Amino acid sequence: MRTRKTIATMSALFAASSLALTACGDDEPDNEDTTSEEATDETEEPTDDASTEATESTSQAVPSGDLTPAGTELALGEAATVSFSSGDGSGTVQVVVDEITVGTPADLEPLDLGDQAAGFVPYYIQVTVTGVSGSAELGNYSINESIEGLLPDGEKAQTIYIIGDFAPCEEETFPGDFSDGASFETCVTYLAQESTEVAAAQYAPREGDYNSYDGEPVVWK
Repeated sequence: MRTRKTIATMSALFAASSLALTACGDDEPDNEDTTSEEATDETEEPTDDASTEATESTSQAVPSGDLTPAGTELALGEAATVSFSSGDGSGTVQVVVDEITVGTPADLEPLDLGDQAAGFVPYYIQVTVTGVSGSAELGNYSINESIEGLLPDGEKAQTIYIIGDFAPCEEETFPGDFSDGASFETCVTYLAQESTEVAAAQYAPREGDYNSYDGEPVVWK
């Protein structure tokens, strides 16, 4: 399986929270893979009922010709219909990047990132996801890792992983009872140096036509 693209000059920041928020950082790229694998292991598996419903939904999958072409550029607020898979789940969803808002360095203080966050400003990517087909398979999985922030030059912005609550930007997974036609909202945080900004967002899953390696993500800006 391909791993998500990492910008060599930037290391991911990790923030964890329970009752009190704590954080740690690491410069080793392999830790990003480890975090993703752990998250997958902890993800709740769909129930047998959901699997049965998923089988019925899959038979009505959206034809590939109805998907938004890889490499499409959209304005904020415009919808892309894309394939998505995670774990044992696979379906078709409509993704809308509604807006990208800028926070303040003070937003990061509860995460106790220390010097790791020096000079960085958080940006919040607000996303709406709607089920199109195969939606019952996606319950409890996460699409957040497939949404990436981009700098003005097209490079990926600084990643930050937050475990637990983060009031300025709450990440949500697919609801356990997710179904075709149902929608939910999520938010993904990326960081940029004070001298630049997160100017765009892209849908770039690890595999498939939209990945960052040998595919072309859908971009909103």
